[in-house]
Amino acid sequence: MHAIIKAYIVESQIDGNVMQFSYNERTIYCISDTQHDRMRIIATIIELNELTEDIKDKLLISNFHSALDARYAVSDDVLYTAFIHPLSPLTEGELESAIRQVATLADTFGTTYSSGDLSYGDSSELDDEPTGAQI
Repeated sequence: MHAIIKAYIVESQIDGNVMQFSYNERTIYCISDTQHDRMRIIATIIELNELTEDIKDKLLISNFHSALDARYAVSDDVLYTAFIHPLSPLTEGELESAIRQVATLADTFGTTYSSGDLSYGDSSELDDEPTGAQI
């Protein structure tokens, strides 16, 4: 997996099971656990306390309609975008798509809340301006 990312990304840093790299000017992390056959790709967005209830609702709506394979998620009081998948069946194409989706979902926070062009259902209720400073 790291070899695929290195071929796809210009510069990266690896510390144990965590790979950090930049994609479209956004810092992305790929965390793998070979013992449990799991991986995740994440990007930080904003501190949780900066979100309004309206934005939190929009995140849940987005996870259903427009986030596709990446999702909004919360850990340690930070909002992330995340792609979580079994490690062994992950293809090169899925990995590249996951990186694009995680970055795009983070970039569209506060606007379309979308990880790509495809949307299921009516996501018109997601239109809004960003709230708070992104991290």
